[in-house]
Amino acid sequence: MSENLKSESDIRQRYQTTVPQDIREKMGLEIGDSLLWSYDKEQDEIRIIKKPKSFSDSLWELGSLLNKDGLDTTK
Repeated sequence: MSENLKSESDIRQRYQTTVPQDIREKMGLEIGDSLLWSYDKEQDEIRIIKKPKSFSDSLWELGSLLNKDGLDTTK
């Protein structure tokens, strides 16, 4: 079962915002980490994810997860 955290923050005068503490702690965010922002026009939704330190490591982990679920990743 997935856990959903919902928090809010304000956009300040120079368009800055603070990542709420419960989200920072759950994601293990630290000073110097980068966030990736995307906008889904169809859902009118902003998505923010922690930028991986290494994209190749993240893709390798994703491939392992797909393979663990019995999906054929050789096609």
